Amino acid sequence: MDRIILKISGEALKEGNNNVSKNKLDVILKTVQKLQKLNKKVAIVIGGGNFFRGREHQDMDAVRRDTIGMLGTVMNALYVEDYLKNNNISCICATPFDFPKLIPNYTDEELKKLYEDNVIIFGGGVGMSGYSTDSGVILAAKKINANLIIKMTNVDGVYDSDPKVNKDAHKFSKLTYEDVLKNEYQVMDLYAVRECMNNHISILVMNFNDYDKIEDVMNNKIGTFIGE
Repeated sequence: MDRIILKISGEALKEGNNNVSKNKLDVILKTVQKLQKLNKKVAIVIGGGNFFRGREHQDMDAVRRDTIGMLGTVMNALYVEDYLKNNNISCICATPFDFPKLIPNYTDEELKKLYEDNVIIFGGGVGMSGYSTDSGVILAAKKINANLIIKMTNVDGVYDSDPKVNKDAHKFSKLTYEDVLKNEYQVMDLYAVRECMNNHISILVMNFNDYDKIEDVMNNKIGTFIGE
């Protein structure tokens, strides 16, 4: 059975003037429901860029910048947890930070057991400054022994150049880890791709709005598959 982590950017939750849109939360809900119908175990790692983007605040202390960004991911995780629970999805929020009386602090063994019957929404990245949510998704995958990361993004796969700039950009249906590392394709940061390779974790890149075609994504009919 595939043990899946959905990697979702914080920006994907934005719509109009809303930092967190009900419509976008509904996309996450429907994606989880479809994957569960396919008998997949699901976890979620979500970014925080809808609230705060550190690279836009270079005047700030770097550690403070990263801390605010990590807290933004926790806020998003709580939004998603609340929406899924209100729609009868059994789920929990997990974070590397201590939030007494707010968010339970689970051990790695507890998370592995809880993952069998719950969607786990990971917030807070790795809990340390200097690491992206790409690193956070690798840490989460290791904690729950996930073997597949589905990156839901604003493009429908991996291209050899920016399709928004180059109308002749070529989309790949399948790549090896080595292809991505050698050519530095924009998938995840290279450390994360290398860790996926070392831990035999495959990656699927799909458009956030193609959630209704998730079976085609899983069968590599659309999107881009990265693996061995």
